[in-house]
Amino acid sequence: MSYWQTFQNALTTTLTYRGNLVLRLLTVGVEIAVASFMWLAVYRFSGQDNVAGIGSSQMVVYLAVVNVLALIFSASPIFTLSALIRNGNLSVMLLRPINYFRQSFWTYVGQATPYLIIYGLAIAFISPVFHRSWGYGLASLGLIILTYVMFFSLISGVSLISFWLVQVWPLRPVLNALFLLLGGQAFPLQILPSAWRWVALNPFALAGNQLTLLLLGKLSVHQLSIDLAMAAGWLVLAVVVIKVLWRHGIRTYEGVGS
Repeated sequence: MSYWQTFQNALTTTLTYRGNLVLRLLTVGVEIAVASFMWLAVYRFSGQDNVAGIGSSQMVVYLAVVNVLALIFSASPIFTLSALIRNGNLSVMLLRPINYFRQSFWTYVGQATPYLIIYGLAIAFISPVFHRSWGYGLASLGLIILTYVMFFSLISGVSLISFWLVQVWPLRPVLNALFLLLGGQAFPLQILPSAWRWVALNPFALAGNQLTLLLLGKLSVHQLSIDLAMAAGWLVLAVVVIKVLWRHGIRTYEGVGS
């Protein structure tokens, strides 16, 4: 029940500050518009009907979806843990009869729920995913959930460097750049030369590029299977990193300020 309350509190906080929510959506809308105009110009002046198998209208949808996914897969857990360590309030969290990472996960879900709803509605009304077969649809749903848990675990693992760094804010532009380039937010990774196609298997690509292609119905059964395997592999790696860094980090934590 405590984790459900955590989810409710995070969602309520997000909706209460709806001015911030609307402003973020407007900002993303402007970014989508700028990127769409750029790509439409590329289609027009190149004389090509599609790029990497994506038509001009689908490219606009791609850019819209991948930018919404950038909101869903945020790096907020890094800065939350950093603040707790700096002010010593992590001591209070450790004394509570709850698991810090589980609580952080449900906070993460609550904060992203408005954007998850947008992505879910797009899957339901736009995507051909669930019109192919029930097996493909269930595998697609599994990929979405697995990728979400994987990315949260990965970000949580990165957040543990807060035990050794005084400030982690420089990571924000770095992570944004990684999602922009490696996640396919700037362009579909399929336009890269064949020798660079392995880039589409990194965690940012799974969260951005691949889930967007999934919505567009561009993922084959074979590629979907590969994505599931890679997401599971990255999840295992993230869990191992969390266990190792958490054990060493707690030993160095002094609870200053608590």
